[in-house]
Amino acid sequence: MDPDTLTTFGAFAGAGGIALVVAVFAALRERRHQRRANLDQVSFISWSMLSAIFSMLAIILLATAAKLHFAPVR
Repeated sequence: MDPDTLTTFGAFAGAGGIALVVAVFAALRERRHQRRANLDQVSFISWSMLSAIFSMLAIILLATAAKLHFAPVR
């Protein structure tokens, strides 16, 4: 993709999509961490915190992209 053709809508939508993918990945890792068989294996990263942060970020970015897409052009 050529950076000159990247619109504001595309930037927000792309960043929101990436944040959504990271949030889903973190949620899956948290589920796997909670269901582990060996309780002595602790996690270095707080996956639930990452999932919450990236979920909120994805919602904000995708809502902004939707607003830019559906807003009337002046």
